[in-house]
Amino acid sequence: MTVIQLKESYIKSMKRELRGQCSAGSVHLTEAIARACGYSTNAALLADLNGQAEGRYLRFDEDAFRMRLLDFNGTAPEKIELPELGRLARYVESLFDDTALGIIEMHPMRARFRLGGIDTVVQIDLVQIGNGNVQFRRSHAIHTPTQAGPYWPGRDFDDDPAYAMHRAIESIVDYYRQAIGEGYRPDPKWLVKSRY
Repeated sequence: MTVIQLKESYIKSMKRELRGQCSAGSVHLTEAIARACGYSTNAALLADLNGQAEGRYLRFDEDAFRMRLLDFNGTAPEKIELPELGRLARYVESLFDDTALGIIEMHPMRARFRLGGIDTVVQIDLVQIGNGNVQFRRSHAIHTPTQAGPYWPGRDFDDDPAYAMHRAIESIVDYYRQAIGEGYRPDPKWLVKSRY
């Protein structure tokens, strides 16, 4: 499945792109997009978009899109092409595909996820700190049996928000993968509450 961004400009661009690929009216296309984003109606998507969901990344369910179009007008394309997310989202799709992660929520400046086999929710927030830099703040550090102590990155900022988010997540997931690779079973005690 493809990852998209719940952003008014992206949704409009996606609708324009899909209009040329589907033989569906505007309303039917809009409703099918909403269904593929996990909403029962376009009104529900718009309400969420106007609320807290602006900018959230999520999986676009192409099967749900096709099924909704078939419900409306009996035809749906076999394959669809969606607009690129752009440079700021270059790491996002790989995070959604990572089997070590269970993405709960992903925004350009905030992520919430679980590690496989651990129920604790880890949150990463990016904060503007001036000079064009963003700092990442992690709700937890990781301390697996393969480490001498919890890992606190020495450099927790970058001038590229996408890379800062990627580094923050990988600073936890890399040690998790290493411990799993050495045969350890996931343990909630591996996550140490952050000092932030």
